[in-house]
Amino acid sequence: MRARVKLLIAVLFNIMLLSVAAQAQAGMKPIADTGMLTPGPGQVLRITVATTGVKGDENIRVRFRQMEYMEQGNIYRVVSSSTSPPVSLTSDEATSIDIPNTGSPVRGVVLSNSPNVKVLGVVFDTSTQRIVAICTFIPD
Repeated sequence: MRARVKLLIAVLFNIMLLSVAAQAQAGMKPIADTGMLTPGPGQVLRITVATTGVKGDENIRVRFRQMEYMEQGNIYRVVSSSTSPPVSLTSDEATSIDIPNTGSPVRGVVLSNSPNVKVLGVVFDTSTQRIVAICTFIPD
């Protein structure tokens, strides 16, 4: 009987945690996705979000999600994933995240409560400081 009560308490606690997490991300939707890519040796993927041109005092929240993949028989599986804490931006502010080369494919996703931001992805070589690739994202 005690085991059932402990199990019930554990299940209810997990449901509460999931509910809190869902409320914390309320209104945050994916607005940009790099897709899976593999930076070369000495390269970094930098994703920058800017609020240039956003009118008014709109408080824009942004989060970055990064994932690392591993190939298993021509199928790629996520082996690690993390999401940054929310960053609040107002008009004419920017924030960025660097996703380093791990030797495995990586992916970056930007979540925001506003589609009115500009997102730029750049892969650059850390030794030469030269840009290797640029990806811009156009909102729907």
